[in-house]
Amino acid sequence: MPVVPEQRRGRVRTAVSALQGVVGTGSPPARLRLAGLVVSLVTVLFGALLATSVYERQTAARDLAEQSAPLSVDAAEIYRSLADANATAAAGFLRGSKESHADRVAYQANIRTASRLLSRAAARTGDSFAAQRQITILNKELPGYTSLVEAARSANRENKPVGNSYMRYASEQMRSTMLPAAEDMYHAEIRRMAAIRADASEPPWAAYAAGLLALAVIGFFSYRLYLATNRIFNLGLVATAGMVLVSMAWLTAGHSVARSSLADSDTHGSASVQLLTQSRIAGLKARGNENMALVAQGEGAAYSREFDYWAGALDDRDAGQRLMQRSELQAEDEVGQELVADAWVELKDWKELHDEARRQDDLGDYDAALARTIGGKAGGKTVEDTTERSFAAMDRKLAAAVDHEQKQFQEQAENGRGALSGLPVGGPVLCLLGVAGAALGLGKRLAEYR
Repeated sequence: MPVVPEQRRGRVRTAVSALQGVVGTGSPPARLRLAGLVVSLVTVLFGALLATSVYERQTAARDLAEQSAPLSVDAAEIYRSLADANATAAAGFLRGSKESHADRVAYQANIRTASRLLSRAAARTGDSFAAQRQITILNKELPGYTSLVEAARSANRENKPVGNSYMRYASEQMRSTMLPAAEDMYHAEIRRMAAIRADASEPPWAAYAAGLLALAVIGFFSYRLYLATNRIFNLGLVATAGMVLVSMAWLTAGHSVARSSLADSDTHGSASVQLLTQSRIAGLKARGNENMALVAQGEGAAYSREFDYWAGALDDRDAGQRLMQRSELQAEDEVGQELVADAWVELKDWKELHDEARRQDDLGDYDAALARTIGGKAGGKTVEDTTERSFAAMDRKLAAAVDHEQKQFQEQAENGRGALSGLPVGGPVLCLLGVAGAALGLGKRLAEYR
């Protein structure tokens, strides 16, 4: 049955009567009680939203520094461990029965590192479905890969040609399935880190709106009180407005500093780490293809082309990526720039030695190409300047640069988190003081009617 206007007016009168029952009558004392109630409610609301907003952003900043960023580092290290294990396994295979104990230890250490970090990542990725999917793929493929490598080693020690097939199949499994999964996991964590940073940097619009509402309500009742008493200021309401203004100023300043620090952690920390990680990944891909081109023994043209692409991505302007140049420009300070510059020098040495090894292989001198790549004797002389050594030196420099830039990121992220310290407690306390001030100020006016 539709509600007629008379019924609607009756309900409104009932609601007004109920409100008057709470605050008294429509007399001046009742209006003062109503003013005190409304001012207290909006001030408490502002304090609650301030505390909630700041806590959410502090939590996001903490997750960024303590969970997401370390997970992205772990994801990059999983890729590095797997790629290095593959390159080391290929190098050991090339040495045949002369496989060194160091190769074996390095391979096993890389596999253990990857397994350990996968277990840790599985426990820490939380609701990141993309990362969990890649972890599942890697956990499924890793035992099969290690079995193929062991089969290749066993056959190689017995001089069986099938060992070459096992090694190539293992490498193909790593290159086509495992490394892409590790790289996808890394990029998933980078996207997750960007989303968390955005949450931590989001302005606390709800708290700002509540603060402005509180000031508007205080201003409205102050004006009504002025009309009723002809007194310009009520010290209690002035104190309440002051507490709200101080809280808003503290919130604005704290958020501005936090947002600036988080932006710096991205520009001068996270972005630099990502570029350096891409450089390491490109170097590892090039190194793996370099070794497999020799394992293939005459059928490694595809591996050589892959090497040219990834080595070119590091410093060839025509490749468009120019990872080394960009990493040096992005570095936070001179220390980081020097580390990248040193890595660049090693890269150039590596490429020169690789070109020499490829020329020797093209001329049919496989032993000389092998010695130039992994060491050994060629022409009765021990070859010490190898592509393996140059690559290892480059990778160490890049790893040191990653560590340095990661520290810069952590410092800026912690600054962003620290800028909001005290606000979740201090802001509400100021608001409660404002409520007390309003109660005292309006209480004095009420006392005049007794």
